[in-house]
Amino acid sequence: MKNYVPKILLLVIGTVIATIALPPRIQFGQVSSGVPQRVNLRKVLSKHSAVPPVARFDEPPVPQDPQDQERRQSRNRVSKGLYTHKVILDPGVREVQGQAEGVDLTFVDGVTILKPGELPDLMGLPISGSIIVIGTVTSGKAYINQEHTGVFSEYRLAVTDVLKPDTDSEISARDEITAWLPGGTLQFQSGHITHFIIAGCNYPEIGTQYVFFLRRPDKTVKDYAISTAFSIKDQVVSSLDDGNDKRTFEGMPVNDFLDKLRQEISVRRGKQ
Repeated sequence: MKNYVPKILLLVIGTVIATIALPPRIQFGQVSSGVPQRVNLRKVLSKHSAVPPVARFDEPPVPQDPQDQERRQSRNRVSKGLYTHKVILDPGVREVQGQAEGVDLTFVDGVTILKPGELPDLMGLPISGSIIVIGTVTSGKAYINQEHTGVFSEYRLAVTDVLKPDTDSEISARDEITAWLPGGTLQFQSGHITHFIIAGCNYPEIGTQYVFFLRRPDKTVKDYAISTAFSIKDQVVSSLDDGNDKRTFEGMPVNDFLDKLRQEISVRRGKQ
C-alpha cells in the first residue's frame, strides 16, 4: 500500500492545480479519448447547442495577426493536459468505420474549489470568478493548433451589457471581445469530417444573444473562455448546457432571470 500513496497524492495535487488554473468548462482530472466513433453529433451536444464551427485541416495553423497568435498560444498553455497530445492526422480515406463522418469524444473529470469565505454558487449559475456579459455572437470559427494536437472554436461577441465586470481589463457595452471553447470540427483533405468534442462543452449559435459566463484563465491576455451561457429568445432564457442544475431556469422570462442573477451578483459583491 505504501508504494501507491505517492501516486495517489500526485493525482490529487495534479487535479487541484488544474482546477485552480482553468475555467470550469475545461477543468480536468482524468481525460479519456478514443478514435472517432459511430456517434450521432446531436446526441453528444445539448438540446440548445449549435453545431461546432468547421475548419479545414490544411488551413495555415498560425494566424497573421500577432494578437490572434498570442491568444492561441495562451489557449494551448491553459488547456495543457486536456488533449492527449496525439498528433491529429488525416484518415486518408473517405470512410472510417463505414462512415465519412465521425466524433472524437473526450470525457473530462473535474472538481470545484471555493476560496476561503467564498459563497457557493446558486445551482446552475457559476457566478464566482466569472465575468458576466450580455452579448450577441457575431462570428465563429474553428482551428487546429500549430502542433496539430488539439482543436479549438473561437467566437466574436458584441457586448450590449456588463453584469459582472472583468476586474483586470475593462469591458464596456458596444465592445467586441473574443471568447473560445475547446473542440470543433475538422474537414480533412481526404473529405473525411471529424467532430472533436469535449463532453459538456456546447456551442453558441451565431446571431443569437446570450448571457455569457466567461473566465479569463490567463491574465496576461484579453481572451475569455466560455463557462456556460443562456440564450435570450422570445423573451425567455434557455441554457446552452444540459443538466439538472440548469433546468430551474429553462424557459424563465428573461427579466426574471436577470433580476435573479443581479441579486446573486450583488450578494457576492457584498461579501468581498
